[in-house]
Amino acid sequence: SFTPAADTKRQARQRLFSAIENRQKPSFWRGLLAKAPALATVASILILLLVGLFNLDTLLPPGTQPPTIVVSAPPVAGQGNFVFLVSDAPNDIGDFTSLTVTVDHVALLKKDGDTEAWIVFTPVVKDFDLTQLLGAASQELWRGDVPEGEYTKIEVFTSEIKGTLTTGETIDIKLPSDKLQIGIPFVVGPDKVTSFTFDITVNKTGQGSGKYILKPQAGESGAAYQPK
Repeated sequence: SFTPAADTKRQARQRLFSAIENRQKPSFWRGLLAKAPALATVASILILLLVGLFNLDTLLPPGTQPPTIVVSAPPVAGQGNFVFLVSDAPNDIGDFTSLTVTVDHVALLKKDGDTEAWIVFTPVVKDFDLTQLLGAASQELWRGDVPEGEYTKIEVFTSEIKGTLTTGETIDIKLPSDKLQIGIPFVVGPDKVTSFTFDITVNKTGQGSGKYILKPQAGESGAAYQPK
């Protein structure tokens, strides 16, 4: 039989332990890859903190998020340079005895070269019945002063649309994003009053579905101008 020397056994044992330790210890690159998800999360949080702390709007493409300017109606004696009205194109409005729309706010998109801004106001008259606004009839919702210049779009944000059918049934009408929008250019100038009529119509969504949807009528909408 063979019996190894004590020194040989000790050296072999040290080499074995060293090999086990090296096998269990990950390499630098393997450890870095294992920590990559956590590092990415930390980096994302740091970027968000920097954007919020320093208001780094330059990180966003120009026009991505136009700023919002809130305007209010002038005193009763004031005329203002802009008037907003609504009307109704008679499509399926004959199915209703009343169709009341409640407007939360209206936004006008102002364009100045490559920059844009939303001009927002809350109507003085927030509720109107479309069954009373057929043909040439219209309802003034707001009159006031807005910044002079060129505008390209109007968005009407609703909070409720409730209709009563001729059958006596009451229905709620929902809109995508709770808004109606029209892209029609118009101008607000220093020496005139711009009156914009936003025409709305109601249509059935399908035969026998019992559902309706409101739509803006671009062909019936637009601005009229009169001297101050």
